[in-house]
Amino acid sequence: MKKKIEAFIGRLHIAVRHNPVEVILTVLFCCFGCALYETNNTRLMAVVPYFPAFFLITYSLNSLTEGKRWRFAYYLSLLFFIPFFWREKDAWSAFYLVTLVVVQLLYLVCDWRRDNERFVRKGLRYLRAMCSAGLLAMIAWLLSVSIYYSIQYIFEIWQYGDRRFMAYSSSIAFAGIMPLLFLLFNQGKEEEGSADKLFNVLLNYVLSPALLIYAVILYLYFIKVAVLWSLPKGAVAYIVVSFISATFILKGCQPFLKRRYYDWFYRHSSWVVFPALAMYWIGVFYRINQYGYTEARVYLVAVGAVLTGIALLFLTRRTGHYLYAAVLAVILLSAVTYIPGITAKDIERISQEKRDNYPIRENFGNYYEYISISDYSPLDITGYETLQAVGHYDEGPINSMMQADTFYLCDKNLQVIFEEEKDSLLVRQMEKAGLAPTDSIPEDLYPSILRVDMDSALYVFGEISAYRSSPDSAYTVSYMGGGYYLKKSLPLPTDNK
Repeated sequence: MKKKIEAFIGRLHIAVRHNPVEVILTVLFCCFGCALYETNNTRLMAVVPYFPAFFLITYSLNSLTEGKRWRFAYYLSLLFFIPFFWREKDAWSAFYLVTLVVVQLLYLVCDWRRDNERFVRKGLRYLRAMCSAGLLAMIAWLLSVSIYYSIQYIFEIWQYGDRRFMAYSSSIAFAGIMPLLFLLFNQGKEEEGSADKLFNVLLNYVLSPALLIYAVILYLYFIKVAVLWSLPKGAVAYIVVSFISATFILKGCQPFLKRRYYDWFYRHSSWVVFPALAMYWIGVFYRINQYGYTEARVYLVAVGAVLTGIALLFLTRRTGHYLYAAVLAVILLSAVTYIPGITAKDIERISQEKRDNYPIRENFGNYYEYISISDYSPLDITGYETLQAVGHYDEGPINSMMQADTFYLCDKNLQVIFEEEKDSLLVRQMEKAGLAPTDSIPEDLYPSILRVDMDSALYVFGEISAYRSSPDSAYTVSYMGGGYYLKKSLPLPTDNK
């Protein structure tokens, strides 16, 4: 056991020594995650979600520039996150998700491996290292949470520090421990030879049979569409994407199997997916012709072009390289995400402006507005004798919660201080600020919207999140809570003598 621990520490030391900028970036973003909880800074909110992208770019540059004259690019990559301080918070936007996909594809193509086995082997090693690091980081985090709550329960301390502990521990586990473990597991050369027994069983007896069943169901549906001469359902496009992606991913894994039972299927994979691609393009372009481009439909076209290109590439052995497929995906996805004038949003705007019903198009399902109302300006406490931070559920003396469609403000004994239906509460706050229920909420009115006057107190929301699907409808509240509860000063007693 001692030798194993020493070997582990030795490998970790090598990983840290060979990846200095990645380690610095890891420590930096670990601190950013903790600082985000303490400050709730909007600039940090825009930067922190991109940590996986910055880390992988730096990691790719490390291997590309080792021993070369432009090694300085690797060290400069430590500063790549700085421009993102001026981006709007956009976690889970199309830009964010495509960025995560593109940087992983760039990592796979950075050393230009044309041999399919070596390319797939690198991808499998990356996937195994990422899953192993994520699993161990998750276990470490869950153990720390278990220890924290055990101490809290047994010794009755740290009663109101739950949120801070969760923020700090998750930052350390997933922005600190997980990247370091990834560096540890992903070092060295790929293993040669066949895959292990579990891998063989998974591909031969689970995934490939499931893919064949999936193909039969899909093509029976296509026959039905052809016989009835009807259009395929809209969601079929996403099913086709999953089917074709799984086909070519499993095709790439076949050389690592000891027994290859499905070579007959994967050998003709391009011909197998062509009918599905035909249905895909029919459905996509019919809806574009009817309703114009939206951001989602632009990405559907880009993904469809990638899948069609992959099917064409693998028609022959000469062009059938996963390297070329990854490069094609990087080029097409990057073009509609990063190049001004042809981004998905630009194409959507141009397409919709050309439509006759552009002013009312939002009423037909293509409109979606989401707002997060918050205010970080100083709070005037003049005229109030106490100020208490409002927790969630049972975190502190005053807590907020939403049950069904009602918002509650309660004390530590769950005695209700204030309650109101959440959507009507937002409408009332908008009317107080001079807005109609269907108006958009400008940022300069956020402070007024967040302040709820009560008989003897003032409640200031920490955040209200709401959405609507058309510009002439009222907002639906998805979250409200947090903030501060201020109790008004009592009048001084007067002397009646």
